[in-house]
Amino acid sequence: MNPKPFLVLSPIHRSIRAIDRYLSRIFQPKGFSVKEAHLLGYLLYYSPCTVNNLINVLGVKNSTLTSMITRLEDKELLKRKINSEDKRSFEIILTAKGKRVSADFHKYVRELEEKILKKLSNEDVNSLKKIVVEIEEVCK
Repeated sequence: MNPKPFLVLSPIHRSIRAIDRYLSRIFQPKGFSVKEAHLLGYLLYYSPCTVNNLINVLGVKNSTLTSMITRLEDKELLKRKINSEDKRSFEIILTAKGKRVSADFHKYVRELEEKILKKLSNEDVNSLKKIVVEIEEVCK
């Protein structure tokens, strides 16, 4: 008999949805989607960043990212500048205000991760990392 379907994917999807709901309760009242907060958090460490890189990191369509960038630009949290290495593309950089907001958001993500880590052993964490690597390998 074949194993039941979704033994791996269903729990992963369920946990991703739980994380999204948790972070939405924090970010939405502040006027941000989870994806926008993720974008700001990524830029806190990797700014300046090309649009193509952000598309790959966030897993969103170009049009979705463009809308996100425009909304965050309107809030004066980031700005676009011409990519010095490829004049046909843009780099996205955080403003000083964007860095402050992003650092605040990062604090909430760290708190969530700390809550999760308190419930896991080092072996659990290492197993999770191994599982993620294997899933990424299979999905290439």
